Amino acid sequence: MKLSVQTCGTLEIIGIEAGMKAIADAGFDALDFGLDGFYKWEELTSGKKCAFFEEENLYKYVDAVKSEADKYGIVMGQMHAPFPLFVPKSPKGSENVKADVAKCIELCERVGCPRIVIHPIFDGSARYPSMTKEEEIKANMEYYTSIIPLLKKHKVVCCLENMWGQDWRTKKIYTAACSDINETIKYIDELNSIAGERCFGFCLDIGHLLLLGQDPCYWIERLGERLETLHTHDNNGVADEHIVPYMGCANWDRFVLGLRKIGYSGNFSFEVSSFNRKFPKELVPAALKFTADIGKYFIGRIEAETDPMDEYR
Repeated sequence: MKLSVQTCGTLEIIGIEAGMKAIADAGFDALDFGLDGFYKWEELTSGKKCAFFEEENLYKYVDAVKSEADKYGIVMGQMHAPFPLFVPKSPKGSENVKADVAKCIELCERVGCPRIVIHPIFDGSARYPSMTKEEEIKANMEYYTSIIPLLKKHKVVCCLENMWGQDWRTKKIYTAACSDINETIKYIDELNSIAGERCFGFCLDIGHLLLLGQDPCYWIERLGERLETLHTHDNNGVADEHIVPYMGCANWDRFVLGLRKIGYSGNFSFEVSSFNRKFPKELVPAALKFTADIGKYFIGRIEAETDPMDEYR
């Protein structure tokens, strides 16, 4: 099992060279290559193109990260595509993001990355969504089906992710696309049936489960072999904080139990960029080391012959 961490929350703070060295020194051997944090909200809503995704800028950045990763023997475990795919009242913004996601699928082959996380289409305003559930499912099936040729061409597995929505005035949290396990399983199985091969899997976001009061062990068991990778992070139960485990209120014993039950052997990947951002840049390497130590602890329990939680099987 490879130990993986986001590039976001490190490279933009201390730079590519220092960032990759810190990631390697901490003990990580894989990356969640984040290309999801470069859009500004103004660009999304106005339909303006994001300059970062112009090919010259994009390739320069991607090649630089890949070069530094190779220096330390760190592999690209997964890529995180830009989002959202649906921008309310901005068809051009939605179109731009989809075009840039297509570029990311192509880039996966360029850097040797076997999987990409692409958030499903949904209206994050949640309280008064601009599409019905039926329209949301139709939009997702049409979109994911449309990228099957690209996934096959570049030999990439697309990972859907469990999402949540929020009324930003009242802070009330709502279910969203792929937050229902039955809906999730149906998406993956139907899309793979259409593809005629395994082109789709799932990235289980533990922090998002917590926001909706959902049990990680139940989700992991139901997903089974559909579980392709993880977004491991904690929160206080009311905000998507993206902090390291044990600093929030997630049930990490249930998480370990679920992964042990299905014999999970994929990458153990953290999505804790906000944790790094809490510190001065001089302490980012120490924050990464702390995160890696937690990951090694989890991997030890998951791969051990026995674990204290096994009695609850």
